[in-house]
Amino acid sequence: MISRTSHFEGIITTCEAGCLWKPTRLHITNELGPGLDLTIHCKSRNDDLGQHVVPFGGEYTIEFCPNFWGTTLFFCGMSWSGKVHWFDIYDASRDSSRCGNCSWTVEATGPCMDYYNYYTKEFVCCPWNDKASLQ
Repeated sequence: MISRTSHFEGIITTCEAGCLWKPTRLHITNELGPGLDLTIHCKSRNDDLGQHVVPFGGEYTIEFCPNFWGTTLFFCGMSWSGKVHWFDIYDASRDSSRCGNCSWTVEATGPCMDYYNYYTKEFVCCPWNDKASLQ
């Protein structure tokens, strides 16, 4: 019998040839609740990272090289229990100054970045993107 651990780590590297500067690494952790698997499908303009299932408490990691122009965008469709949402998990215009090694937790209300905003005295949590934009 094969035992299954509660943590899953899949690392997808999209910069095979290397970066001009340090690559960006995103960690996405499923915090939906016990027994709820998170299905993640992330894409950029040039890369489709495929679909990955992350159990509760598990982590999915993406490593990539942001482009020179500062326009890199990775968006992810996320689903669980018949619900489908999507979010721009990395937007260079929003994240490049604060994100070289970012951690996101996915909750039912939206993703939260492990980044403390000292002005608002809270962690950065975001609502899901508008579903109408997917069409």
